[in-house]
Amino acid sequence: METQTIVIIAIVVVVAVVLAGGIAFAARSSILPARRTARLKQRFGTEYDHTVEVHGDTAVAEQDLAERLDRREGVDLREPTDEERRAHADTWASVQQGFVDDPVRAVHDARGLVETIMRDMGYPDVPTVTTDDDGFERLAKALSVDHPTAVADFRHAHAAGHLAEADREQTESLREALVAYRGLTDSLLGRLPPREEPAPAGESPVENATEEGR
Repeated sequence: METQTIVIIAIVVVVAVVLAGGIAFAARSSILPARRTARLKQRFGTEYDHTVEVHGDTAVAEQDLAERLDRREGVDLREPTDEERRAHADTWASVQQGFVDDPVRAVHDARGLVETIMRDMGYPDVPTVTTDDDGFERLAKALSVDHPTAVADFRHAHAAGHLAEADREQTESLREALVAYRGLTDSLLGRLPPREEPAPAGESPVENATEEGR
């Protein structure tokens, strides 16, 4: 075989290999982001959609969510003890009972309970109860990795609390906020006694639950 022919064949082979590699790389480049998106959507649920909406850019939103996962991997959380569960359940009962007399205070205390549980479990940099939106967002992001469904209600609770505090007559909004905080408390602790939703103002939560059970 002539040298020129061998050279041509070698060039053809090299070109074919390069093209095949390029095609494979392009395929991986398109598949990997799709897989990443699918994993993040599965992990975060509606929090994924919320983050995309906030950032207005899917790539930036996915980077945000990926960073939350990275931070979470560096945190060693612990399960609450049975004694801690009972103590937090007692606190919740007091918070819920106080809703009748002071709904705004009850919602404020409910958030305080959530933050106390988070600190007990080992979440870092948990802010003290505040109406500060930045502090709330830090909490929501920290919780979203393990409790994305509850965080959706947590965001709703925060918005409802702001609305009702602006107009203290909006008892129903505060009631919805307290129910949302109960859901987050359940999610963090794993279990609590059977829930009683807060009753409308002027009506005992215990009496309301009794009526519903008849």
